[in-house]
Amino acid sequence: MSTLSKSTLVRSSYEGVLEAGFIPRRAFAHFFINDAGLKSQIHLQNYYSFFFPDTLTAATATVWLHDHSGKQIAKKSFEVAPFGQLYLGIEDLLGEDIPMEGMVYVDLKPPRIIRKQMKTLPNVLGAEANTPFWVSYRDANENYMYVHSIESYRGKVFGAIWPISAKLANAAPQRNEWSSWRLLDVNLLDELQVVVMNHSHVPGETSLTVFDQNNNKIWSQELQLNPRESNRIQIPTQEISRWKSLAEVTEVRIGLSQLMTSNGKPYVLMRYGGGPLSMHHG
Repeated sequence: MSTLSKSTLVRSSYEGVLEAGFIPRRAFAHFFINDAGLKSQIHLQNYYSFFFPDTLTAATATVWLHDHSGKQIAKKSFEVAPFGQLYLGIEDLLGEDIPMEGMVYVDLKPPRIIRKQMKTLPNVLGAEANTPFWVSYRDANENYMYVHSIESYRGKVFGAIWPISAKLANAAPQRNEWSSWRLLDVNLLDELQVVVMNHSHVPGETSLTVFDQNNNKIWSQELQLNPRESNRIQIPTQEISRWKSLAEVTEVRIGLSQLMTSNGKPYVLMRYGGGPLSMHHG
């Protein structure tokens, strides 16, 4: 893509394609859970209305579910009214409230009239549309956790003409070492779970590691992940008790030997002092 962009003819032709409304779109992806005492709900807005408020037209949201192994289990489309919002539970997608967890991703397709207005965007050559959304997680006592989108579904690009979508979709994922900057207080920690996801279209492996405050490894587990797979690892409670017994360990952080995609950070669930679960992204 970068090589082709040096050609004046190619740049001019591509700009014409973009101005015709063929803007690449990436569907953002999230972890969902409908098990282990937690339920998930998807929160999506018709953000096209905010960018084009004079065009009051509904947009189409297509939602896919993959189970924890990466297998696609559901696909449904919904109309989202202008300035409207969409709230979906797992039962809205599967038709029944069944225990499971995995990956959910959403593409919000703009109506044709909006696509024709894309040429008004500044720097149209660099334009790309995404579909960010939130997922809420709640327990039986109605304690809520919210996490926003940070990574897109890889292996498929929407909205672009075929050569561009194929090029973008088949790009090899960037896989770099990562560790969280968040330090968790060991003395207050009762429970720790980590959800590692593979947003990409190719399998991969990584090592989940817990470090102490001095960056010493105190626990690890090797993981093999299929495309779209989600793996929720619960750190053994006896391991947390062992950390508490070590005077030299006061805080811990999470790390991965490599992320499956450039920003595919894990979800971290923790419980402090007997309270409700809380969650953060990496």
